[in-house]
Amino acid sequence: MLALFGLMGVAMSAIVMLDTDEASEPTDDGIADEDDPSIEIEPIDELIDPGDANTVIFSGALDDIVLTGAGNDYLHGEDGDDYLASGAGDDTLQGGRGDDVLVGGAGNDLLNGHIGDDVLSGGAGDDALNGGSGDDVLMGDAGDDALLGSLGDDRLVGGAGADTLHGGSGNDILYDRGDEDADYLNGGTGNDVLMGGAGDNLHGGTGADTFALLHGNDVFVEDFDAGQDVIEITYEGALPLLRTAETDDGLVLFADDAIVATFPDLADLDVTRIVLIAT
Repeated sequence: MLALFGLMGVAMSAIVMLDTDEASEPTDDGIADEDDPSIEIEPIDELIDPGDANTVIFSGALDDIVLTGAGNDYLHGEDGDDYLASGAGDDTLQGGRGDDVLVGGAGNDLLNGHIGDDVLSGGAGDDALNGGSGDDVLMGDAGDDALLGSLGDDRLVGGAGADTLHGGSGNDILYDRGDEDADYLNGGTGNDVLMGGAGDNLHGGTGADTFALLHGNDVFVEDFDAGQDVIEITYEGALPLLRTAETDDGLVLFADDAIVATFPDLADLDVTRIVLIAT
């Protein structure tokens, strides 16, 4: 069942019901009445509403496609493998059950995948993404975004802006190398892979984590555990010479003369255990 309403304070739009077994007719005021047994609802599984009204949509049990325009919209996929995409505005998208795709568009959006293996894309704006249970893919895109993988083996990509990536539980991959903004990556529990860019703070969390760094990366690694964590350095050209030096900021790892990482809480580091990867 899909219903489309105007938000409080905005003129109500026509109600559309999705995924029912009966056809419907509107009431005299043009609004369908779900509680009237004489009304039949026409089942559909696609809604395209390019208008700029604030709308609320519940899409029901089928595999639905819902596209909205400008306005601060609320889209809920409920059951099924749904595709929900909102336009400009500060929108809320809830995937519900099923393997859903949520696309926020422009604006400061909230995207929750809930149950299933979901794909979430925040679009432009300062967005908050939560994958929920399942093996999810979260992409913040432009803006200062907050990404939480929650349960499952998730893939988090920050994009442009000062982002916060938290893997949650599971063996996650966190990537945010596409800009020079200061990002924060936290793997959470599990055996995670963290790939940050210049000025980023990396926190592996519990588990055997891999800090995948670049020659001249200049990141901060907050909780490296030499007993179980791994450092990888990708480089071009000749094999780099690795060395460390103590500074006021902590132990600094160099590849040739370029800073790769600073370890604020580390007293020493065996550079022979670092994995070098040529490109």
